[in-house]
Amino acid sequence: MTYYAIYCVDNPATPNARNEHYPKHREYLASAPLKIVTAGPLTDEAGENRIGSLLLIEAQSIKEARYFAEQDPFYINRVWKEVSIHPYIKAI
Repeated sequence: MTYYAIYCVDNPATPNARNEHYPKHREYLASAPLKIVTAGPLTDEAGENRIGSLLLIEAQSIKEARYFAEQDPFYINRVWKEVSIHPYIKAI
């Protein structure tokens, strides 16, 4: 297994979408078919507004990681404007 970091930036054109789709997003993560090492929202510098998401997962391939991200309700409902997926080397 390889670690993958999934870095997502919210779509400013749909500011209410995050709250609207949050319950389905949580359900999806809770039933994930792969291991989620950690996941949570990114915030603005003041820590007041959620502006994206960061997930660290274990997957067989980047293709599997991408498929996982693309099935997330936040992706499907365009909460995220940008999604970047990168292999991650856990050093500590």
